[in-house]
Amino acid sequence: MKSNRGQEVFYIKKKDLKKIRNYFLKQEKFVILALINIGINIALRISDLRNLKFEDIDDEWKIKIREIKTKKIKYIQLNSSCKDAINQLKHSYNTKGISSTGYLFKSLNRVYIKTGFDAPITSASVNRYFTQAKIDLKIPYAIGTHSLRKTWGYNVYRKTKDIGSIMKILNHSSVAHTLRYIGIDQEEIDFIYENFNF
Repeated sequence: MKSNRGQEVFYIKKKDLKKIRNYFLKQEKFVILALINIGINIALRISDLRNLKFEDIDDEWKIKIREIKTKKIKYIQLNSSCKDAINQLKHSYNTKGISSTGYLFKSLNRVYIKTGFDAPITSASVNRYFTQAKIDLKIPYAIGTHSLRKTWGYNVYRKTKDIGSIMKILNHSSVAHTLRYIGIDQEEIDFIYENFNF
């Protein structure tokens, strides 16, 4: 999947994910930090992720949404990482006098805050944050909003090898597409070149 500038984006490697989390934590960019922490745990497209609302989460920490691209209904059970991120986000909003209702990942535009207008963060803003983090942290590969889904897919595949479930969750129609999307095919090609000497 390509970013706005047509550049291929990749899953985020574990060591870089740790650096990215610390980077946004130090800057107190709690909306971006929560978006990353939730995004890599639920594998939604950015269009669906940014439009999540607090009201979409039921008492059992489940979400039911209709995906914008596919129009399919999706049910998601939030894990402990998501719960922690949501509670931290609520705390951050409460300390700033911002309502913890409406959009989960709010635009913190000064005019919106002053007038109480509730709007989600834009995909373009998220990509700008990612681009700046990549530059500042010297991450040698492109990252963007799709990196969150790819990171989820890559890590679940590495742990389970259950490509069928990953395909279903990502709404992909072929194994080849899913493997390519999460970066497995290129990684395996690299492994072959590096490890088979004749």
